[in-house]
Amino acid sequence: MATIEYPTARLSAAPTGVSDEFVLELRTNAARNPALPVRPLTGREVAAVVRYALDEDQEIPLDLSAMKRIAIDPVARTARVQPGVTIAELEQAAFAWGLAPLADTTGLVLANLIGAHVVNPDGELVAADADLLREIRTGRALGIVVDATYRLHLAAELRR
Repeated sequence: MATIEYPTARLSAAPTGVSDEFVLELRTNAARNPALPVRPLTGREVAAVVRYALDEDQEIPLDLSAMKRIAIDPVARTARVQPGVTIAELEQAAFAWGLAPLADTTGLVLANLIGAHVVNPDGELVAADADLLREIRTGRALGIVVDATYRLHLAAELRR
């Protein structure tokens, strides 16, 4: 008697906002060397990696250092940054607009965190609500922060 095998749910096609090339590279690298970190560039790519890892029941290391996008809104005095951005890079981008991130007494800018997008453990990309923002600030959030929005301050006011 022949056995019929049904395909498992896999990322055979790219999810919305994720290139076919990224999915192909993810599948190929995961099969060849599962210890090799995946370097996504967007939150949707991070979500695709998490969903793939769940579907395949496989651990896949992530390297978010290439996620370097910074968007400064000088009118709203905010900066939206990806996780690979250093504080020095954020300061340089903000200073170009006469703005600056303000660190608290511990040297962290978390006190000025006003928004975030997170890939949750189910591989969904979600906007953080007030509860999740509080969990991020205290280090108790379960998920991968793929971008954060910080309140900026006038640099001239901080020098006084």
